[in-house]
Amino acid sequence: MKTSPADLQRKGVPLWEQIVAGGLFTGLAPIASGTVASAVALLFYVFIPGFGHPLVLLGTAAVAIGVGFPLARRIEEKIGPDPSFFTLDEFAGQWIALASPFVPHDPVWAIIAFLCFRVFDIAKTWPASWFDRQGGGLGIMGDDVVAALYANICAHFIWFGLSLLGIVSEFLGS
Repeated sequence: MKTSPADLQRKGVPLWEQIVAGGLFTGLAPIASGTVASAVALLFYVFIPGFGHPLVLLGTAAVAIGVGFPLARRIEEKIGPDPSFFTLDEFAGQWIALASPFVPHDPVWAIIAFLCFRVFDIAKTWPASWFDRQGGGLGIMGDDVVAALYANICAHFIWFGLSLLGIVSEFLGS
């Protein structure tokens, strides 16, 4: 059974922590809260002008990581280890996966990066699996950062391959 805002409040999680840690309440999704959070993070890229710039994506991800480390530890102390409610890490990871100076702002790129991030986040390929076992801010945030880096590299390879086939624009956006 999923956590509710009332349950979180009773466990000492104030509303602002619910909003931030729960990724704009995506952590309350009844199923696949990580995928829901990644999809909402993707909407920032798609619909907010300028958000797709790689420096904006990486800067925003860095802020989310910086806030997420201590917040993840506090949330874990209040509601238990590796809570599925905590989805700020998915936002940071998705934004890292999307960041590219080599690919134009493109909905196909967004879908590729989204799918790659979800695959690597679920697979927990080493060293993400090591981070995942650590607990606290390092475990909660670290595995998603590693998955995002893998996803970003994989998405670039896919984009490059699709550009060679003429399916998407050329690799360097030309």
